[in-house]
Amino acid sequence: MKQNKRWLTEKVSLFLALVLALTTAAGVLPVFSGFSAYSGFSAYSEALPAEEEDGLFGDPWVNTVVAGNLPETAPDPRDDFYTAVNYDEVAAHQGDLLYAPFYMSGWDKVREAVTALLEEDGALSGPDIEALKTFREQAADLDALRAAGYAPVEPYLERVRACASLEELDEVLTADDFPFSPFLETLVAPPSLDETNGVWIFPALAFTSDFANGSNYYDEPAADLAALNERLPLLDRASFVRVSLLALGLKEAELPDAVVGLFNTEVSYVSKGYSDTKASAADYGYITGALERLSWEDLEGLCRRFPITATLEKYGKGNSPVYVTMCSDWMKALDELWTEENLEEIKRLTCFKILMESAPFLTPDPTNLILAENGQPPLDEADNAWQACNLSKTFAPLLAKIYAEKVLGDGVKEQLTSLTEELVDTYRGMISETEWLSAEGREKVLEKLDHVRLCILAPEGGYEDYSSLSLAPASEGGSLFENYLAVKDYLNARENLRIGGPAKANMVWKAFPPTAANCFYDPFSNAINVLPGFITSFAIPEGATREQLTGIMGFTIAHELSHALDYAGSQRDAYGRGIPILTEADLEAFLLRVKALEDRYDAITILPDVTCRGDLLRVENTADLCGMQAAARLAKARGLDLQAFFRAGARFFVMVLQPFYSSILLNDTHAPAYLRINVNAQMTDEFYEAFGVREGDGMYLKPEERLKIWGK
Repeated sequence: MKQNKRWLTEKVSLFLALVLALTTAAGVLPVFSGFSAYSGFSAYSEALPAEEEDGLFGDPWVNTVVAGNLPETAPDPRDDFYTAVNYDEVAAHQGDLLYAPFYMSGWDKVREAVTALLEEDGALSGPDIEALKTFREQAADLDALRAAGYAPVEPYLERVRACASLEELDEVLTADDFPFSPFLETLVAPPSLDETNGVWIFPALAFTSDFANGSNYYDEPAADLAALNERLPLLDRASFVRVSLLALGLKEAELPDAVVGLFNTEVSYVSKGYSDTKASAADYGYITGALERLSWEDLEGLCRRFPITATLEKYGKGNSPVYVTMCSDWMKALDELWTEENLEEIKRLTCFKILMESAPFLTPDPTNLILAENGQPPLDEADNAWQACNLSKTFAPLLAKIYAEKVLGDGVKEQLTSLTEELVDTYRGMISETEWLSAEGREKVLEKLDHVRLCILAPEGGYEDYSSLSLAPASEGGSLFENYLAVKDYLNARENLRIGGPAKANMVWKAFPPTAANCFYDPFSNAINVLPGFITSFAIPEGATREQLTGIMGFTIAHELSHALDYAGSQRDAYGRGIPILTEADLEAFLLRVKALEDRYDAITILPDVTCRGDLLRVENTADLCGMQAAARLAKARGLDLQAFFRAGARFFVMVLQPFYSSILLNDTHAPAYLRINVNAQMTDEFYEAFGVREGDGMYLKPEERLKIWGK
């Protein structure tokens, strides 16, 4: 199958942005390395060639992730394993805008299952369910939302617009009856597992929903709207930006400059903070020093103009034993921005941020306008209701709890917990065999494995309790927007009760919806997190064989476990403290192997005249390599059919995207899907045993060229 391919670098349609916003995982907190096939976009966008002549591209394997770049017949699995396994499915979806069945089905499967339970009489009960149903019903009442328009949020915007000085703006932002914190996000969590809970502080962002999935976009200012669009910072806000700016009184002709201006104002301070792109490309040790512990006096010294302490006091967070941030320079830069000469731009950004936060609880017309422009049907009542409820700041934790307990059940949790424990034991065996590791380093690595927390389908300590939340139904004058503010206040009060309390490995579960299709390792709590949204029939097929379970979930969990010991994770100890677990000699040997893996990817061509960036991919590539080798070792020890094991893993990563969106392959901290299978399979001895790969085959590497981080 050959065809002409014109490589486009202009903006992807807003509809595609909407599609991706609904189908990708919510992104990750800094350093929280996840298993997403295409999450973690970075700011390293490059221009693609303008046009390519007939012919297939990719070396040493054809990049069949890109539509139109597919051989006429399926290859032998010993030459190109990924394409051989997925050929028929990839061929059948060449015309799709984006085909990634696991991530696209994950959203639907969770939504369908939970919605069915909510609508079934007697299936669910309790005050928490009543609050959820009230909120859901109001989000589904599109007529009421349209009738209200922007009126619910207008009084707050007007208070900001009326400010004639920074002093007046500070008074508004820190007032008890002003329910927004446009410049700060906070979470209650411990700095490390051997301490009590403190308050973590992040910059709140306007162009993406939160610091967790947006920090990578803010590395540098945008020259113009075209450059900003290429960076795709609007993925989860595309439907609101234009209409929201119009609501602020701008004219259509002013929009391009206004968008860029707002973004560049925000980037002026956010760029001084942390991003996982920086961490991936930085020298070893960056992650250890990125987390900063601050006292109340430190905060006052960092921000002498911006009212950071008054804002924290307003939200009941003035009594924390410690404050934590990922690189405090962003706070210094925000303080430098906070001057009278910048007042009008600060006010506009403040209003814009308030609108971005409020948008899911206001009229759906902005979203529907964008959909209509792209020939798509509008959001219906069910769509709008799910989107409003499935947010970490509303009811996503409760939705995840319902799905985990009522749909998946204890059996799945026990199955995955047992698999994780077996994989931890597998890593112990690999560590014990690692010849380059010193006795001191081995002891610390094994200690870290001994203390790893398993948050399988639920956070440590359980889900948030909504049973004391009471919301006003429409019949009593309640509205979606006012009830959102009530939920927000309720969750904030619950968080405050935990300040100074015992450490729990649950911060990642509060940062984004646990209904998301992803898994994470958190180095600050040394925890493996398997989110309920990850477990659909694609991850664990109905009647799954042991080969399928180990090939998909075994590889996934082994990937996450390896993050505890990899380029990022090895910089923190068993308790999440910034104490490296490797000696200097161990580190030198470890980085030598990481560099060899970087070099391997640097030599792989993925697009015409474009190779991988090994340094950007080093963290996720190391996890993929170690994860596949550990899972294969376990499969062999279990006596499983190794061919079926490897095929299950390859099938999980099937993906097709159109050429005009191929820049996604340059902007992800994960390798393209086909390489996550092929590169690591050809490094794994069990693959050769399973398929009889020999010298001369496309999947063959000489034994001395097969890289291993752990084991022998």
